[in-house]
Amino acid sequence: MINDQVWNTGLLLNDYIIKMDTYQKEMLQRINDIRITSAEFQRLKTLEKKRNILVLTESGCRDSLMNLPILAKIVEAAPCINLKLFTRSENRELTEFFALKGIHNIPVFWVMNDDFSYCGHWVERPKPAYRKIEEWKKENPEYDLIKSDMNISEAERVILIKPWSEKLLDEMWNWYDTELQSDTIIEIQNILLS
Repeated sequence: MINDQVWNTGLLLNDYIIKMDTYQKEMLQRINDIRITSAEFQRLKTLEKKRNILVLTESGCRDSLMNLPILAKIVEAAPCINLKLFTRSENRELTEFFALKGIHNIPVFWVMNDDFSYCGHWVERPKPAYRKIEEWKKENPEYDLIKSDMNISEAERVILIKPWSEKLLDEMWNWYDTELQSDTIIEIQNILLS
């Protein structure tokens, strides 16, 4: 399914950011602020195998906001990596391709060799982040109550959930700045080295 024709329709990171209709300012800030350690940089710089990473995402996805800038820094450090981005809502065939593989969440970082053969994939967030999200939801049960309340309209839900979503985003930002960024780098680097 994924070949050079599909690959060539993807967006470069800057073109994707220009098209973003949600979190554009935050994405630019995260890309500007994120730093990888010198040890991480040196390991990534030594990668020799050329890799293509196809990203399926949406601009309103908090996990993409947290992890796409980290991937951008990985690509900066490893010149043998090429990156193309695809918006899920505009790429039904790719979305179906991933769904057939049991992948329904975003972002999807689909790692391929130079000939587009599969190397591995990474989805949504690093493993330790799942625990942090669950703990946050237990401490803030209103978030899930609002999301699952079928007695309110979608417009009301958006208004009611907004302060909770903003609170979660702030927490996530802190988690990534203090520890989860390294987890993301390690997980992606392990795929790149396979």
